[in-house]
Amino acid sequence: MIEYDFKRADNLKDACSNLYDIVTLLRSPEGCPWDRKQDNKSVAAAMVDESYEYIDGIIKSSVESQREEIGDVMINLFMNLYIHSEKGDFNPEDAINEVCEKLIRRHPHVFTSTASASDSDEVLTLWNKVKEEVEGKKDKEESFFSHIPSSLPPLLMSHEIQKKLKKVGFDWEDEKGVIDKIEEELSEVRDAISLNDRDRIEEEIGDLLFTVVNLARFMKIKSDIALRRTNQKIVDRFQALFTLAKERGIPLDKDHAREMNELWDEIKRGK
Repeated sequence: MIEYDFKRADNLKDACSNLYDIVTLLRSPEGCPWDRKQDNKSVAAAMVDESYEYIDGIIKSSVESQREEIGDVMINLFMNLYIHSEKGDFNPEDAINEVCEKLIRRHPHVFTSTASASDSDEVLTLWNKVKEEVEGKKDKEESFFSHIPSSLPPLLMSHEIQKKLKKVGFDWEDEKGVIDKIEEELSEVRDAISLNDRDRIEEEIGDLLFTVVNLARFMKIKSDIALRRTNQKIVDRFQALFTLAKERGIPLDKDHAREMNELWDEIKRGK
């Protein structure tokens, strides 16, 4: 047993210190076997999961959920910082100092009088200029996409690939061009289906998805978040349908598809 007298903090500095102290105790020999077993990879995976839980809270407009889930993100963030410190890789203050210096360096329009930016596009131009000219972080000559992590989920990777292409001007002029491309790709999916060519169907659906991600990016929307929002909407609506069908004695099966569609429309109308 570890004796720990927790006192609620009334400022950010003490709150962060409390959390880091608790993480330290959990990782100690007298702490928790499960927490001691975790490594950077497992904690990073948990941090991704908790980030999506936080996004769910945003989608649901639940401040309580957002507060809880962003706290869970911080648990995993602090846990990873402590594991790095344990291994002697670097200390938390090293990582934080480095990112503070980077933020100041990459915002010359805010922290110096040597640059200016009137809109977000000019900010991004400055940001990339500092990365390349001051920090020397240029893409490897042999790989245009060298800075895109291969571990990204497919939708996010598509988004990052397209952002990279945009930087060199390889992009649509407006959303109409992207929509026209979506219709073209959908037509090619239909052609592949009519030929019953499974390999080509897969390829064409991939092209269609990539183009839809392009439209989302062009409209400044993250496709993975948009899809997550729709997934949750479908789950909520069908759960309501399930409850309503049960109340009215309507079985959920193919023989009652018409009744289910009627319930679905009723729920969509908010009745």
